[in-house]
Amino acid sequence: MAHLIDTTTGRAAIAFVGEAPWHKLGQRLTAGADLETWRREAGLAYTVERTPVLFQRSHAGACDRVEAMEGREVLYRSDSGNALSVVSGGYQVVQPGEVLDFFGKLAEAGGFVLETAGALSDGKRVWGLAKVNDGAPVVGQDTVRPYLLLATSYDGTMATTAKFTAIRVVCNNTLTMAAGGSMKDAGWQSEQDTMEGPVVQCVRVPHMKKFNAGAVRQQLGIVFTAWDRWLVEARLLAQVDVTEAQADKFVANLLLSVQGTPKGKPLPDVRASRGYKRLMGLFGGAQIGADLCGMRSAWALLNAVTDYVDHERGRSDDTRMTSAWFGAGEGLKLRAWDGVRELAARAGALEPASNG
Repeated sequence: MAHLIDTTTGRAAIAFVGEAPWHKLGQRLTAGADLETWRREAGLAYTVERTPVLFQRSHAGACDRVEAMEGREVLYRSDSGNALSVVSGGYQVVQPGEVLDFFGKLAEAGGFVLETAGALSDGKRVWGLAKVNDGAPVVGQDTVRPYLLLATSYDGTMATTAKFTAIRVVCNNTLTMAAGGSMKDAGWQSEQDTMEGPVVQCVRVPHMKKFNAGAVRQQLGIVFTAWDRWLVEARLLAQVDVTEAQADKFVANLLLSVQGTPKGKPLPDVRASRGYKRLMGLFGGAQIGADLCGMRSAWALLNAVTDYVDHERGRSDDTRMTSAWFGAGEGLKLRAWDGVRELAARAGALEPASNG
């Protein structure tokens, strides 16, 4: 299967600081590289242009004049001229350079370091990932670091999204979640206006609204508040024991929440599925870093899910990465966060999540 990382320019559109991610592709940069270097080396040195959709009418077998289709435009790359999508006239484009500028402003404020940036699917999606700080251990030597992800699309498949994510150092698992609340509390179920509102862990700006980088940074609370809250709760999860029966029910319910019902057929036994067996095995000690986080805790159960989603679920590294960040894998991890938090609340370690 072809890599999702864009290779339009003849090389992988990804730049990074430190260890090479995913397929070991891309350009390694030195810490502190300027934004122009990032633009060039990450394959983001282009702008997204727009032009009307044209069509040629014919009548009685003869070609008529070329006309523009009202309200529809083609987005295309300035460097290659390749078309990215057909969108409405009101589609708001966030340029690749704006994604990098977003992190540049954060770096100026201090504490943020851009670590990875690039383009996917021939340039239809671009992203940047910045480390907030060096992180802290949840339990023992099991260290987690906070990051901020900003991504946008040029094909209408996703809103411009800025979100907090935590990465477990030992296995590079992405622990994206809503600190202190449910998926609904953090705005995961609907796109929201970013001009005003409380500090949140995820902001989605639909492409029919103009992206206001300053408002997004303000609403994210520059992540530090979210990180502090999340770390407290993660450490409490590590103190909550989970029985085999509890893990069995948790995994079964988690998989049932995303399992489709075959038309005209009975629902398959989820406990007979490969996913169920693998998740129970990971919780039982097969997960990466099991020796660091201990076994039979709510934290270990959460890490079993993130290990499965980030490293095993899906057909390739590319599909796993995009799913874990933007798709079904992300949703599964959020459901897992809500689930382990509920276990902790029943044990009296956490306050129940708000449903309002």
